[in-house]
Amino acid sequence: MRRTVALALAVPLSMVLLSAATDSAPERAMTTPAATAAGDAVAPAAPADPRPPQPADAADGAATAEPVVAADGTPDLTASGPSEEGAPADGAGGAPAPERVTPAFLVAAPPSAGGIAGEGPRWRYSIELEPGLDVDLATFAAEVRAALHDPRSWARERTMEHVGEPSRARIRIVLASPDTVDELCGRVGLRTQGIYSCWNGEFAALNAWRWEVGAEGFADLTTYRTYLVNHEVGHGLGFGHVGCPAEGALAPVMMQQSKGLGGCRANGWPAP
Repeated sequence: MRRTVALALAVPLSMVLLSAATDSAPERAMTTPAATAAGDAVAPAAPADPRPPQPADAADGAATAEPVVAADGTPDLTASGPSEEGAPADGAGGAPAPERVTPAFLVAAPPSAGGIAGEGPRWRYSIELEPGLDVDLATFAAEVRAALHDPRSWARERTMEHVGEPSRARIRIVLASPDTVDELCGRVGLRTQGIYSCWNGEFAALNAWRWEVGAEGFADLTTYRTYLVNHEVGHGLGFGHVGCPAEGALAPVMMQQSKGLGGCRANGWPAP
């Protein structure tokens, strides 16, 4: 009799202890993607690119991109939606991709004067360069600032500040080799094929080959470089791709001008 009573008491007690342990366990944190990625990557069904051929060591592949949302969380009414579709990044939907280590880039120091421009919400950016490129870091940094701080650029409605510490930057602008750009963009499923640039949620990754050769329809490299900087930084600010509005019109800066002008005229400014 005593054994029966003891057993009856022990069962409810264990259930109480189990319930208490369950109630006190911490909730699993909900995670969301850190940032939206976009760029001029190539979809598998797209026609062959009419520009000069890609370097021989560039990777082939498809691209995926998510709809872009403005930095303050509101929908981007200027975006036309995702313009690339294709295979997911390596490791998606299967075994986890191997851990990737970001290369050590050279970082440009902001100038003593002229490192900040505009009024409005503050956006800090860094300017970085892959070692080994035949590019002068100070010259590259000056070209980036000229593109971003002009009244026709993003500084028109926001404060753009060049900072010397990448950890303080909301947008890291890096000029890198085609292979490195392919790797950075591939982290988020964008396949740039050695000839395109992208925004991967952290880096505005600018293709050094494209930086040197420009694109068809651009009369000079200065205009193309201005476009390339403003286009990829525009993605970082929350803007998506748009098309040519009319034959003969200036191309919107968020149009994929590296792929062709579609009847528009080359333009590097958000607000020309």
